[in-house]
Amino acid sequence: MTRAIAQPTLLAMRNVCLTIARLALAAWIGAAALFVCTSISEQVSIAYDSGVKNTLAAIRFPWYYGFGFCLVTTGGVCGVIGLNRRQQPRRWMFFGVSLSLALILMIVDYFTIYSPLHAIVTHPDGVRDAQFERLHRWSEQINTVDVTLCLLAALAICWPECRNSKQ
Repeated sequence: MTRAIAQPTLLAMRNVCLTIARLALAAWIGAAALFVCTSISEQVSIAYDSGVKNTLAAIRFPWYYGFGFCLVTTGGVCGVIGLNRRQQPRRWMFFGVSLSLALILMIVDYFTIYSPLHAIVTHPDGVRDAQFERLHRWSEQINTVDVTLCLLAALAICWPECRNSKQ
């Protein structure tokens, strides 16, 4: 009797987890895209001087990383719970590896690239020297890879299920 009740409950929990994972990853990809679009437009604008640009970057980047960590972690945990590892082993593995790599890259980026960049833009003189330019290029590259990994994971978890074969 309890097994008959447990199956629908487990299925419902997996469906809720899949929904949360899909929403979290879609939210992160959209938020990252919006952040990049608004940040680029502000940084290339002639309406702002260097001090204002530094202030805007110092205000936005902590939110970027905070939202990223929360949404990617939520999406990853819920996706791993929601995907059926036995019925979809390749999808489950691809999803887990993609998001694990994305989180590792986010952590590496935060501590080795973002933290020094933040120190530069919040320094009283706010000079954007060669070190700033190098770190900024690395940040652009690592964030491109990171968001791409999240997009691939989102595609994996949102892709329609193939019911007749193992994926």
